[in-house]
Amino acid sequence: MGSDREELFKKRRRHRRERKENAKKRAPYRYLIVCEGGRTEPNYFEGIKNRINAKYSNSVRVEEKIEIDIEGTGRSAIDLVNYTEYMINRSVMPYGNVWVIFDKDDNTDQDFNDDINRAHSKGYKTGWSNEAIELWFLLHFEYMNTGITRQQYCDKLTKHFKQFGIEKYEKNMKIFLSYLWIKVALMRQLNVQKDC
Repeated sequence: MGSDREELFKKRRRHRRERKENAKKRAPYRYLIVCEGGRTEPNYFEGIKNRINAKYSNSVRVEEKIEIDIEGTGRSAIDLVNYTEYMINRSVMPYGNVWVIFDKDDNTDQDFNDDINRAHSKGYKTGWSNEAIELWFLLHFEYMNTGITRQQYCDKLTKHFKQFGIEKYEKNMKIFLSYLWIKVALMRQLNVQKDC
């Protein structure tokens, strides 16, 4: 009788150990997106997350459900990689995909490139908006490879949003993601890169 009980305890310990080991493995379905922007970029990525969840929530097996954590920090580019590392270390379950999203803004080219290289050296993927994320939003509607001001981006977005009954584009809007066509923007962004 004692050996049955010992065997049961051994089995439970083994299962506990296996669960702990599995928790330490990188989970490819877990994403962490850390943005320099405090609201506009997180709102955009939250919209993408909501679209993914709405489309696949009933068709993905529970143990493989995509998890996306989005952190809008409002921090400087130089501090963003450190904060990303802090978030990773704080997480109980490892992330399989880590993205750091930078704003080019007023950073010097050297500082900007150094921050991106530092993120890559830690295995993080990077994305960035040159001048303003509004350029990325605008690429959902039209091709553009000329430099214009932030206000001009906003004015052009307002013009496009009016066709959907939205009077004016404003920074930090949450409702507009359903009007953006991500695949089209990616194709236009690749064309912009070719032109440079």
